[in-house]
Amino acid sequence: MLSGFKRAFWPRAVKGGALGVLLSVSATAAAAPWAETGDLRARHHLEALSALGCFDGLTTTWPVNWSAVAEGLRGASDTCRTSEHAAYLRAALDRAKTETRTATVTLGGANEEPLFRHFGAQPAGQVGSSAAVSFTGRRYAARIQAGYTDTDDREDTSELRADGSFVAGRFGNWQLGAGAIDRWWGPGHHSSLALSNNARPVPGLWFGRQTQYAPRSPWLNWIGPWDFQAFVGQLEQDRAVPDAKLVGGRLTFRPASFLQIGLTRLFQWGGEGRPDGLDSFGDALIGKDNGQQNAAPGDDNDPSNQVAGFDFRAGFPVFGVPTGFYGQMMGEDEAGGLPSKFSALVGFDALTGIGSGSQRFFLEGTDTVSGRALSDAEFNTAYEHGTYRSGFRYYGRNLASTFESDARALTLGGQQFFRNGMVFTASVTSATLNAEGGKRAQVEPDGAEILQANAEQDIVLAELRLEHGLLGGRLTWALAATDEAVDTFAGEREQVTAMAQWRRTFDW
Repeated sequence: MLSGFKRAFWPRAVKGGALGVLLSVSATAAAAPWAETGDLRARHHLEALSALGCFDGLTTTWPVNWSAVAEGLRGASDTCRTSEHAAYLRAALDRAKTETRTATVTLGGANEEPLFRHFGAQPAGQVGSSAAVSFTGRRYAARIQAGYTDTDDREDTSELRADGSFVAGRFGNWQLGAGAIDRWWGPGHHSSLALSNNARPVPGLWFGRQTQYAPRSPWLNWIGPWDFQAFVGQLEQDRAVPDAKLVGGRLTFRPASFLQIGLTRLFQWGGEGRPDGLDSFGDALIGKDNGQQNAAPGDDNDPSNQVAGFDFRAGFPVFGVPTGFYGQMMGEDEAGGLPSKFSALVGFDALTGIGSGSQRFFLEGTDTVSGRALSDAEFNTAYEHGTYRSGFRYYGRNLASTFESDARALTLGGQQFFRNGMVFTASVTSATLNAEGGKRAQVEPDGAEILQANAEQDIVLAELRLEHGLLGGRLTWALAATDEAVDTFAGEREQVTAMAQWRRTFDW
């Protein structure tokens, strides 16, 4: 049965909001077989339905296939189906089915490359524009995207990029694909310790489940809906180990209606001057590395740079308010067959339905000092490695935490989702960056300098964001301000960063 909170708030939302939701969804991003990483509205509505017991699916691995969304809604009650959250997702599903051929134009810019990136679309540099053509069929989909980005000369270049391009096909309940798409692995709103959209998407090959069906076997059906995603990507040339590979896998499952669990494994392997045979890959896959045999750089016994860990999200009513508690831990390298020297992320959020729309409030803490969560702190360790000395980064940006290594941050945030499609978010963060200072990462002469504070620095970060429809598309405004300028290895950043991005999709 729905709680008193649900009866009090959500019926009012249905009466006044369903039509508005159906109208506002017309400004969604480019058609694709999935809800894109960074889609704040899709994530909000999915997690709202999950907290209300109306969605039997997974919400901590992005992008999320539309077929998985449809399956998760299949068993929803009539009360759930009439909520504004379900109305939004049904409209998005219908749009994904009908938009088989689309063209998308994106225009954006900022006064400088944003230092901090969170779940949500925003420009990648001072100037960012792109054009994309997409085709979606019954069993395959493709998008060709070309964009121009200027990153303050941090990479000594302003260049055309194919980020966002892909081709994917469905084979049974498995999806195979190639391209460069953003991923977000973990339950955090502001950051992730595994994979996030902080860096550019790494091009590569991937495969994963299409729809998150629960196992039919009576021995395995206790795990509930489950998902598995894996990829191998190609990192850039200008790094300490040129052309190293990034390999990742993630298993998520829902053993109880209120609980989601995720297991993640990532490692850097191969590259110029490094072993790249099957034996080396096998050692990396089982975690047999990190100098266990006193290997010297270049020795076959030190095949990879590893990170691995787990995360969870638990959602249930607290005093009638749908509430989520979540956490993530990622360990550096290997010790006795298991990850060690953990970084940690914890948080909780609450969903309300007050006034015109719905709200989400969250408190999230992140600590990327290795080991401090469970044992002794080890600085200059998280996301670093003695052989892969460019670290767990791509073009100078951390592939996971937007706060980089050796950081501690606490964020209080709120998100307002209006029934007309407008989204307003605000947050304030207190953070210590690069505790103890120092720089272990190696930057090549033609490589991108890392965006990390060059010494220990305490900051307060305030951020505002507004999304709304404009000229048949969707316009995003964002403003980020720190109480003092952050001095990074790439130079001092401005205290105020203003950003704007407009996107419109056309049928063809």
